[in-house]
Order: sequence, then C-alpha cells, then structure tokens
Amino acid sequence: MSYLLNHQVFASQDLHQARDVLSHLNSIDALDVIGTNRDVDVAIHFAELADIGLIYASFGTGRIHIKTPSIDEEDLFFMFVTGGSAQVRHGEHECNISPDLGLIRNMRVPLSATEDNFSTLGTQLSISVLRAHAQALTGQDIIHNDLVFGPELDLKRPETQHVRNTLQYVANALDGPLTQFDNSQIRSELRDMLLTNILMLLPNSYSDVLNGKPAGVAMPHYVKRARDYIHAHAAQSIGLQELVAYAGCSYRTLQSAFGEAFGMAPMAYARIVRLTGAHNDLLTAQQGDTVATIARKWGFGHVGRFSGMYARQFGVVPSETLRRRL
Repeated sequence: MSYLLNHQVFASQDLHQARDVLSHLNSIDALDVIGTNRDVDVAIHFAELADIGLIYASFGTGRIHIKTPSIDEEDLFFMFVTGGSAQVRHGEHECNISPDLGLIRNMRVPLSATEDNFSTLGTQLSISVLRAHAQALTGQDIIHNDLVFGPELDLKRPETQHVRNTLQYVANALDGPLTQFDNSQIRSELRDMLLTNILMLLPNSYSDVLNGKPAGVAMPHYVKRARDYIHAHAAQSIGLQELVAYAGCSYRTLQSAFGEAFGMAPMAYARIVRLTGAHNDLLTAQQGDTVATIARKWGFGHVGRFSGMYARQFGVVPSETLRRRL
C-alpha cells in the first residue's frame, strides 16, 4: 500500500537521476542496483505537519544498496517498513528490518542498507521538538537529560503497533480530507497525538518521567510490575486484588508506594490509562464507531459515568472529540 499519494515530490526509473535527486532530498550518497535486473523505480512522497515531516519512499521490486552519511542534524527518523525487507547497518548496530521490525535512525549516525522490494513510511522529528512536547506533557521543568530511543521498532509490541497505526492514520488524513480542507486546529491535534504516542509508547530515556515517576526517585520493582500490568491490560477490567497479586506485595504497600511514585492510587492511575486509550480511539474513530462501543472497549460499561470521567480528564465530552475525527 502506498501513502501520501497527493504529496509525491519525486518519481523516476532512471538510476542516474534517482542518485542525483536522492543525494539532495534524502542525503543518500550512494545508490546501486544489485543483480542482473538494473531497473529502479524510485518514488518519494513528503508532507509537512507543522514542524514535523512525513515521508513515504519506495524503491521498486529489485535489490538495491544505499548509503547515507552522518548529518549534522539532531533529527530522528522513525521508519516503519510497509513492504519488503532490508539488511541495515546503523552505526555499530546491525539488524534486518521488515514489516515486523522498524528502525529509529539517528541522523547523526551513518547508515548502509541492502534493500529488497523495499518501501517505508516514516516521520522525521527534531529531538528539540520531542523534548518540548515531553516538557508540555509533564508540565514541569524536569527534563534535562538527553532524549534517547533504542534503534529498533518491535512491531510485536502492541504499543509499537499503535504508533505505526497512528502514523498511517495521520498520513491518510493528510492525503485525504486535509488535502482540500486545511484546518489548522485538526493539524495541530494530529501533530500532538503523533508526538504523544511516540513519547509515551516507544521506550526511551524519558519513559519513567512521562509515566509519572518523580525525577530522582527510585521506583520499587513491585510498582513497576503493577504499572506494566495496567498498561498491558488497560482494555480489560482490572481488579485491585489481581493487581496486588501480580505486583507481589501487600495492598497497603502498593497503595503507599504507588502514591509516592505517581501521586495517585493504582486504580486511579489505571482509570487515566484507560481514558487516554479511549481518547486516542475517539480521535481516530472509523465510520460506525460510537462513544458507547469505544467506552466498552476500554472497560467502561456505563456510558454516562464514562462521559463524566472523560470530561473531567480532557475538558470536553467524548461526543465532541468524536465529532472532531476526520
């Protein structure tokens, strides 16, 4: 499947032309075809969303080899493979990327790859943009360390799948309704949603702070277990007894330690996680989705009570968020 069809910036089956253009567009300093089939079919699609860029690239059905140098930019490129595979060397890290395993490229690190029938959808983000958004999410001037992500995007993790799905949704929105209806408020919401999902769901050096751990406070292992259990089972009804049993500590110990780590009881934390999941689903709802179906998906059986909790958390009723969807 292709993305950003209305935002194509380059397409060519000429190897020399592709080399010349990609050296400027994508800082690719080498592009070679491997094997007897010397044909290439390169297409690059690019769309801007405020201060971030979305890129879809495809390289045809053959095998090619590319090299990119280190670039003096503080950007990260989050790359989700949509077709084919590639053997990649990113600095000292080597991996085989595919639709099951993506890559977070640090643009200051050189990369070389051998690609087969390859296509990818990604977003290029400045670390300063991600840091500023993390600051806005926490509401505190506490993030002073470097923001670091691991190089791999493991699509076996539901959280990573959600980030990929969000990126695909944003790309489809930019290629669909927002092609003709350029609404700045919707664009701003899409940008914030994508940044929030990347920061909150992909493991990084800010993860503990973003999930409510006070800076400089060591989180007990049983609190981490309870937190991870909540996120893994957020769409289910979680009981306090099963949470305590999984954490491996007493009820009173978990309540006290969770309060110190997150400033709230574990069940209150679970409710916020479920509300946030419902909020994201309302923003990306498909035709036929309703407030009631999304509420039930996230374990809220009573729509009226769900609407009240949602309004207190996000400042609007869920039906208003649903109306904003594209």
